[in-house]
Amino acid sequence: MVKKILAVLLLLGLGGYALWQGVLPKNAEDNLSEYEDANIKEEESQEVAEYGLETGKKAPVFKLRVLGGEEVSLSDYQGKKVILNFWATWCPPCKAEMPEMQKFYNQYSDDVEILAVNLTSSEQTVDAVNQFLQERGFTFPVLLDEKEEVSSKQYKILTIPTTYFIDESGTITKRINGPMNYEQMEAFAKE
Repeated sequence: MVKKILAVLLLLGLGGYALWQGVLPKNAEDNLSEYEDANIKEEESQEVAEYGLETGKKAPVFKLRVLGGEEVSLSDYQGKKVILNFWATWCPPCKAEMPEMQKFYNQYSDDVEILAVNLTSSEQTVDAVNQFLQERGFTFPVLLDEKEEVSSKQYKILTIPTTYFIDESGTITKRINGPMNYEQMEAFAKE
């Protein structure tokens, strides 16, 4: 019993000391600058908090080259729904969902854009990606993530396929890990 009381008193003492060290300024100027820094950091974090990978957050904006040459930005599609899909030619689940994506694209491309981001650094060559698409008749836009800056760094993709449904305002409405099907894409188009 005495050990418990001593342990509680020790914790209270350490907690009080830590609080005292963190709250009391060394002088008035240090105190003012700490508060100013805290306010600046809080304002910055509120701006950044708007963007993220969770549902309800703005999708991180990026620029990538489309297979065929031109560079596009996610912000180019502001005002239109976007299905942002991360994939590779060597991925069996990716191959399984792509015919569904093409079927959807044929019917809904006026209302919803598909942006299929290829993890190009994991591919043999860009020509191999192009050949894969041509042989299978896939015509939706394919973006080349040649340095994994978008897939790994911005979107933290760990498994493929991974897909984000992004609304007209650029907000993420849903994330799908694994292959998606036509019905999921169609439900998003009709939201």
